Amino acid sequence: MHTHFDDISLLSFQKELKGYSWEGFRQDLSAAVAVALLAVPQAMAYALLAGLPLTAGLFAAIYSSIIASLFGSSRHLVVGPSNAIAILLQAGTAEILFTYYRGLEGAEREMAAIQILTQLCMLVGIVQILAACFKLGRLTQFVSHSVIVAYMVGTAMAVVVNQLFTFTGIPNTSSGDSLYAKGVYLLMHLQEIHWPTAVVGVGSLIFLVVLRRLDKRIPAPVIALVAAAIFVHVFSHYTFGSVITEEVQEKYWHQVLLVGNTGSLSEIFPALAFPHFDMGLMNHLLPFAFAVALFNIMETTSIAKTLAAGSGQRLSVNQEIFGIGLGNLLSSLIAAMPVSGSASRSCLNYALGAKTRMSSVLSAGVAAAIIFSFSFLIMHVPLAALSALLLVTAVNIVNPRQFFLCLKATSSDAFVLWITLLSCLFLSLDVALYIGIVISITLYLKKAAVPQLVEYDIDEEGELHQLDYSKVNAHKAIRLIKVEGELFFGAADLFQTTLKTITEDDTGTKVIVLQLKNARDIDATVCLALQQLHEYLKGSGRHLVACGMTQPIWDVLSDSGLIEQIGKENLFIFDERHPHLHMLKAFHRARHLTTQQRREKEAAGVVEVPALPTTESSVPLTETLN
Repeated sequence: MHTHFDDISLLSFQKELKGYSWEGFRQDLSAAVAVALLAVPQAMAYALLAGLPLTAGLFAAIYSSIIASLFGSSRHLVVGPSNAIAILLQAGTAEILFTYYRGLEGAEREMAAIQILTQLCMLVGIVQILAACFKLGRLTQFVSHSVIVAYMVGTAMAVVVNQLFTFTGIPNTSSGDSLYAKGVYLLMHLQEIHWPTAVVGVGSLIFLVVLRRLDKRIPAPVIALVAAAIFVHVFSHYTFGSVITEEVQEKYWHQVLLVGNTGSLSEIFPALAFPHFDMGLMNHLLPFAFAVALFNIMETTSIAKTLAAGSGQRLSVNQEIFGIGLGNLLSSLIAAMPVSGSASRSCLNYALGAKTRMSSVLSAGVAAAIIFSFSFLIMHVPLAALSALLLVTAVNIVNPRQFFLCLKATSSDAFVLWITLLSCLFLSLDVALYIGIVISITLYLKKAAVPQLVEYDIDEEGELHQLDYSKVNAHKAIRLIKVEGELFFGAADLFQTTLKTITEDDTGTKVIVLQLKNARDIDATVCLALQQLHEYLKGSGRHLVACGMTQPIWDVLSDSGLIEQIGKENLFIFDERHPHLHMLKAFHRARHLTTQQRREKEAAGVVEVPALPTTESSVPLTETLN
């Protein structure tokens, strides 16, 4: 039953549409209006942050969001442009523009940025759809949460540093530099602050914070942006005696940048066009696209799982990845930003009582209506006010509790956290994400590559009893070793070395019995290690017996030819109906082998002298692994 739940479906929305009631529509629409009032200013701000036309953010919040919601899985997830993806885009596109299109300016540079964006979205969408179709969603579990926490902190710092230029009116000429270099540049040019722009930014920031403190249900971004637009319009067009003269207006207030200075919102309906691929950019875009796709997946699934835990919904991770993959494919056709799960809009959607994914679809429709009806007014919003909104959202994406939890949990978590965070400061954000992921997976493999080998004794009923090493006799003809944990190629050397050390130190042992019931992921490297151990023991007149093998382990040993080499009589498969039978059979086989060997030596007139106890022989196996 569980194996088919995470299958991909093109009709995942059908279940919710069946029996969709008027009451459900009313609650969805109520939540959708509030979400749209938050989505419109955020989409414009994220486009500004990414250095793209406003339509790139708005089209993503409308059209790509609808597709991702319909073909996703979560009932409450709201998809669209996000803060972290926007800053990742800004860093990546700025670097590519600096490298390949350094001489372009104005409209030509904007067209180059759109070309890069559409290629990137196409690659991101393809990667995500392939990941969903091959059911690779669970691979995200192998990336430590410390990487995500550190990356979100690094992203928040990048948003703050980048937006302080717009917030204060200081010209930004340090494109393509690291976050650290931009911060130093900003501090060195504080004397260039444009004070009217800074006044608008600070005022908008205070307004946003105060409104959020009063009531989180108030559409604070919309009110703050409208208030900032009115404020700038009044000071730019009306004189106030000797305080605000026409000369002051011309010199200061007319230089406050507005949304209208960055582009037009005259077209609410996008034109479909297949991306033009520049193969010269492909080598540069592919690793960047993988970084965007991977972080996009991790951000979306993390938010969706959090909402599902609260609502009790059973979530399909691969279906969710498939949905955002389709959304990003559409983004590539309409020159929109990549879409991802939005924490702020999704939480608002859930808190306002949305019932189905139709609330996300409706919010996109309401957002389109707002833009179509009020585009003229939107053009008069100051960019500094949008920067204030980004600064507020940047602070909100940082979770101090999670940060300090990762910092204090283990030394490995703290190490991953600091390395990823420092990489965000001194390197590009996509490289920082890769570094964090590589270190996280490396530490995981280091732990997984240490199998647990513990020696046991067995009673007449086949039950295991761990040895008391303070009393154990060093001279034992049969040694029973239970193997637990991963036995993939990374653990093979340690597994082989440990067992070989046992057989070399204790020559009195005639039979080694391996219990493999709890061993997992045996591969060719481990099969080779078992083969070499068998040949080593056979060469010194000793034997290897293995028991408790599950069917997957038996199949691997059979395919590798190891069963014929060791002998079927020395291998015993695990039977769930008789959980101790494999141990009894293995122990009886080991006794038979030792008895047979002793009789052969007696017949040959060889007298065996018991080995003297040694210090090494009484050392627990778990210590030899350390």
